[in-house]
Amino acid sequence: MAIQFRLAALGHTMETGRVVEWHIAEGSKIEEGQLLVSIETDKAVADIESPVSGVLLRIVGQADGVYDVGATLAWIGEEGEEVPTESAEQSQAPAAKQATESRATPVALRLAQRHGVDAEALQGTGPGGRVTKEDVQRAIDDGTATPLKVPSEAPAPSPAAQPKKPAADRPAGSRVTPVALRLAQRHGVDAEVLQGTGPGGRVTKEDVQRAIDDGTATPLTTTDDTPQKAATDSPAAGVEVIPLAGIRRTTAERLGTIWSQAPHVTEGIEVDFTALQAARTANAEAWRDAYGVTPTLNDFVLKATAKALKSHPQLNAALIDDAIHQYSDINLGVAIDIESGLVVPVVRKVDTLGVIALAGKVRELADRARNGKLGLDDFTGGTFTVTNLGGLGVDWFTPVLNPPQCAILGVGRVRQAAVVADRSIQFRDVATLVLTFDHRVIDGAPCARFLGELRARIEDPGQLLP
Repeated sequence: MAIQFRLAALGHTMETGRVVEWHIAEGSKIEEGQLLVSIETDKAVADIESPVSGVLLRIVGQADGVYDVGATLAWIGEEGEEVPTESAEQSQAPAAKQATESRATPVALRLAQRHGVDAEALQGTGPGGRVTKEDVQRAIDDGTATPLKVPSEAPAPSPAAQPKKPAADRPAGSRVTPVALRLAQRHGVDAEVLQGTGPGGRVTKEDVQRAIDDGTATPLTTTDDTPQKAATDSPAAGVEVIPLAGIRRTTAERLGTIWSQAPHVTEGIEVDFTALQAARTANAEAWRDAYGVTPTLNDFVLKATAKALKSHPQLNAALIDDAIHQYSDINLGVAIDIESGLVVPVVRKVDTLGVIALAGKVRELADRARNGKLGLDDFTGGTFTVTNLGGLGVDWFTPVLNPPQCAILGVGRVRQAAVVADRSIQFRDVATLVLTFDHRVIDGAPCARFLGELRARIEDPGQLLP
């Protein structure tokens, strides 16, 4: 019997996913564990393997289409087996269809969906009797959960059975993968004339990049009879139109949503880094010889942040489903700027790490981020974020919250400034730290106290040194 391959929730904040590329052609055989499709989540691009062996009978989720979690992306079964038809509504998992009218929270619905549980049949303990994630997990653990019933019949396909966003413009029946086609278009290369090394001779991104690097790529030409767009559809002369896509689009959507929902409040404080800078300079060579790494000033800021959060756990929190989740583990998201956009991988349990171990983990994450080697696990579980633009010469800035976290710290550059100390003017190494927080979750006074402790720990660096 053919099975539905659905879009799984690859993280607790994931609501939708974009199909980047199918690695198996429709009608081809596939083995369990073989790479099937690449999905772009709100954090990264994940390579998904086939859960079973069989034949990829039908691809439902088109490349570049954005689908809800639970939507049917493909059917896998035996060769020659017929695939049931279904409408767009039925292609969604029951939990996804009920999200707008269910008395269960969205997180509870997704958990129930993953375990095949009917969340609507559970007794809710949340506000107004809402079914929470804890209610679903308790029923699963106790074995009292009611299995979810899925209709066995489906009506004829509907014209509405389309992805939320249109597929990329490309020639019908193209043997070039969508990712390869976009790369070729950016470089003015005719991908159709390249020899493909992908499944079934498909031209992959690597094939296009290799031709570009080798100088063997054929320039893209248009024939004289190619219909031209009306002048009103074309950009003005001298204007480059760059599609909002990939990580940039995901970042825009997520930050735009959180900015419209959360009342952002920002507080700043000036911190004297002179003592920390001196200690780091004096010990750099010894640390390098002993540990193979010299912690940066940002590593020390991360360590001081973790210590301050231990004393101010209200900031180590998130707003999820109208409830404040306060965490015992301190998992810091570290903002890293890469070519495709900003990514925020997570360093876990920073409060338990010495600054040397912390520095090593940050470097490893940064290296993997720039080489495109980060996995979904690297982005999950963050409880607080630190973003540093000091290396780019920025004195201070207003960071935007990293949802669902309730606070984020922005670090400016360390600069020399004339300050008054001991009734005299002295030149000191100072930097501005800025804290943005969600006023729905926490008030300004506890955030000010957190910044005060953070400054005290940085200005007395003995407790931070290895």
